[in-house]
Amino acid sequence: MERWCLPDEDGRSLIQKAIARLRLSARAYHRILRVGRTVADLEGSEMVRATHVAEAVLYRRNEFSA
Repeated sequence: MERWCLPDEDGRSLIQKAIARLRLSARAYHRILRVGRTVADLEGSEMVRATHVAEAVLYRRNEFSA
C-alpha cells in the first residue's frame, strides 16, 4: 500500500489537513489513499496527485452526509 498509494507532496499535505480538520482515523486515512489511487488509475496517472486525494476526501465527506 505504501508503495503504490502514496500521493505527491501536495497530496500528502492535503490529506494531513483533512485528517486534522475532519478528525479521521488511521483506517479512514488508508481508505482515502486507496480511493485516491483508484481515481488516479481511472485518469491514467501513475502518481497520486492532490486532485485525486481531494476527490477521495470529497467522496468520504459525502458518504456521511447522505
